[in-house]
Amino acid sequence: MSDTNVVLHLKARFGTQTRVAEAAGIRPHTLSERKERNTLTHEQMRRILRAAPEMGVEISPADFFPEFAQEPAKPKRSRG
Repeated sequence: MSDTNVVLHLKARFGTQTRVAEAAGIRPHTLSERKERNTLTHEQMRRILRAAPEMGVEISPADFFPEFAQEPAKPKRSRG
């Protein structure tokens, strides 16, 4: 498992932790607590996905699981 923190990853995309909190619809202090746990609720993720384009940030659902995006895809084996 990766040590990638989803909140820190999103902070890099949004520029500041305050902007991530704004997109999630929560207070910056609450986001700091989430950062410590490395978690976001599904509702917070949905809010961020909806708010990001309006804030000029391009993200996708994969941004909530950055540890998977960093690993190269494994080639599929053909059955034969």
